[in-house]
Amino acid sequence: MVRCKVFYLLCIYFAMMLSCNKVYAQYTDLNWTFGDSCGMQFNTTGIDSFFQSSMNARGSCASISDAQGQMLFYASTPEVSVFLSPIQEMGVVYNKNHLIMQNGLYIKTSAWYNEMVILPDPGGNNQFYLFGAGVTSTTNPGLRYSKIDLNQNGGLGAVTQKNILMQSGEINDGIIALKHGNGRDWWLFYKNWGYNTDTIKSLLITPGGVSGPYMQSIGALLNPGFYRFAINPEGSLVAGISMQGVLELFDFDRCTGIFSNHRIIRQVPSPPTDERDNFWAGAFSANGRYLYVSTYNVNAYLFQFDLLAPNIFTSRVMLDSIDVPYTPASALKRGPDNRIYRAIAWSIGYPYPDSSYNAYNTHLSVINSPDSAGLACDYQPFSVYLPNCRTYLGLPNNPDYTLGPIIGSPCDTLTVGIDENNLEAQDNLVIAPNPFTARFKVSLKKGSFPSQISYQIYNLQGQRVTSGKLANQFDNYIELENVNSGMYLLEMVLGIEGTQKVFRKKIIKE
Repeated sequence: MVRCKVFYLLCIYFAMMLSCNKVYAQYTDLNWTFGDSCGMQFNTTGIDSFFQSSMNARGSCASISDAQGQMLFYASTPEVSVFLSPIQEMGVVYNKNHLIMQNGLYIKTSAWYNEMVILPDPGGNNQFYLFGAGVTSTTNPGLRYSKIDLNQNGGLGAVTQKNILMQSGEINDGIIALKHGNGRDWWLFYKNWGYNTDTIKSLLITPGGVSGPYMQSIGALLNPGFYRFAINPEGSLVAGISMQGVLELFDFDRCTGIFSNHRIIRQVPSPPTDERDNFWAGAFSANGRYLYVSTYNVNAYLFQFDLLAPNIFTSRVMLDSIDVPYTPASALKRGPDNRIYRAIAWSIGYPYPDSSYNAYNTHLSVINSPDSAGLACDYQPFSVYLPNCRTYLGLPNNPDYTLGPIIGSPCDTLTVGIDENNLEAQDNLVIAPNPFTARFKVSLKKGSFPSQISYQIYNLQGQRVTSGKLANQFDNYIELENVNSGMYLLEMVLGIEGTQKVFRKKIIKE
C-alpha cells in the first residue's frame, strides 16, 4: 500500500513537472527582426530561413514567438516615416503579418539600441508588456510600458494601454529582463542616464502587475549612458559593460532580485586612453565560462574573456579588429542555437541611402563554438549573408523566454506548501494594498474570518521573518514597518485544529 502511494505521488510529481515545462516553454526567441527589414527564423541547430520584416530601425528592437517557432509580434524604434516627421523617436509594434498592430504607433522611447523588451504578462492569457526607455530624448525621457492583447483582432492583437510611466528622467541605453527563480515572473533592470552613481534599479513583473523600482547601490561609480548588461544562461551571473572603460561582474539571485559579489574585470580612468577599453556590448557562451565583448572607437574590437582564469582581464583573446569606416562598433547576441551573432553598421547615420549596400551591412559575423577557448571558438566574420536587408547596430533585446524555475529552490512561492485543490479558497483572500509600505489589510471576498486567526510571513529563502495572531473578524491589519523591502509569502491559518483553512499569498513591501 505504501509503495503504491509513493508511486502514485511520483507520477503526479512528474506529470506536474511536464505540465510546468510546457508553460515555461510557451514562448521562444526563434524569430529575430532587426535593422532595415531583416528577419531570421531559427531552429535548435541554426538559422532555418530568412524573411523580410517591416521594421527599419538603427537599433532598439524586440520580438517574441510561440513554442512552435511562429512569430507572434515584434517592435522597434523608430519607423522611418515617423523618424523623419516632426514626431521623432517613437516606437512601432508590428503583428505577425508584418503590419502595424492596431494602436501600435507612437510608443514612447528614443532612437538608440537597447531600449525595448517584450515580456509575457504572468497573470494574463496572450497578454504582454512592451517596455520602452527614453534615453536622451527631450520629449520621451523615462521608463514606460504598454500592454498588448493578442486575443483581439483574430490573434493579430492590439495595443490596449500605451506609454504607462514607471519612472521619469533619462534611462541608460541598456534595459534587460530575466525570468524570476519561480519560472513565471520577471525581473527587469536598468540604470539612470547621466548620474554619478552605482545604483541598479529593478522592476518585478507578477500577475499582480509591475512593482518597483527597487534600488541597490553596488558596482563601479560612473555616469551610465551607454551601459549594457549581459546575463549568463543560468541567470546567476551578470556582466556590466560601459563605454567609460568599466567591465564588471555581479552574482544575481533570481529569487530576491539582489546583486552581490561585485568584482571588477577592468576599470580605467575616464575617458579611456586605450581604444580597446571603450566597451560596447557583451554576450556569454552557453556554458557560461566565456564572456565576449565588443568595443567602440577607431577600430571595432572583439574579445573573449575566460571567467575561470585567475586574472580575467589578462585572459582576453582578440578575435577581431576591424576599421569600419563610419561606425566602429558591433552588437552581440547569443542565438537559440547557442552561437553568438555580431551585427556591424556601415554608418551611424539613419536611414541608409538606398545605394548603401556593402559587406558590412549585408552580413552577420558568427562565433560558431563560443564554449571553446581562444581562436578555437571559430569566429567567422561576415559569414551570414542577409538577403534583401541591412544591419545597423541593433539585434533583438529578447530575454530567454524558455528559462525555467530554479528546481528545489525555496524561492518558488508559486507552489511551495500551496494546496492546488484549494485555489478557490486562495483567491478568496484579499490583500490591500499590495505592494504596501508599512502595513496591509487582510479580508475575505466571501464570508467572514473565524475568531482565531494566526499568520506567519516568510522571505524568499523560506525563513520566517515574523508571526502573530489577529482577533478582529473585520479590520485585520498586519504591521511590517521594520521589515526590509522585497517580496514575501504570507501564510494565514484560520480556525481551530481540525477545521483549519490555510491561505497563502505573495506580498510585496516597497
